[in-house]
Amino acid sequence: MEQKLVYIHNNPLQEKWNLAVHPSDYQYSSFRFYETQEDDFGFLTHYRED
Repeated sequence: MEQKLVYIHNNPLQEKWNLAVHPSDYQYSSFRFYETQEDDFGFLTHYRED
């Protein structure tokens, strides 16, 4: 699960997409939620929570 989450968070940084410099810069990423616990979308939950 963590490997897939890292892949998803880093995908916008790939050279072929070049959508962001850092995962937190990409507005549609859940990266900020995992770093700050702030849910900008209103529906995110941590994958380790029941």
